[in-house]
Amino acid sequence: MAAGINILVNDGGAPARIMKVGNAGADIDAGCFVKFDGTNVVVTSDDLPDCSNAIGVLFVDATSGDPASVMTGSGLICFLKATGTIGAGNNLSHDNAGLAKNAGIAATDQRLAVALEAKDATHTGFVKAMLL
Repeated sequence: MAAGINILVNDGGAPARIMKVGNAGADIDAGCFVKFDGTNVVVTSDDLPDCSNAIGVLFVDATSGDPASVMTGSGLICFLKATGTIGAGNNLSHDNAGLAKNAGIAATDQRLAVALEAKDATHTGFVKAMLL
């Protein structure tokens, strides 16, 4: 779980939204990329660089069956739960557990965010990023 971390840093103004899309299909940590599977909000199950079907980032920890609040929109600055080595300025995608990653991203692959600082600079296991 996100252990009391304030995931949202700056909402970026009008293009950003926080909304209840549905109920969580499982226990999900705040800061993970999520998708809507037609019934529930679940973590993204694809390991990009494939095309992502992520609808946004989970705002607060969600327990299975409870409402899931999702942050979405361009320009939103937040802390993403992350994996691997990430440096400031790196383009970010996600793995099959919804964690932000930089590894394996080629020039033509889809990017979902840009790291604004190195992973673990502020919170262990998280990277401050701007959603694209």
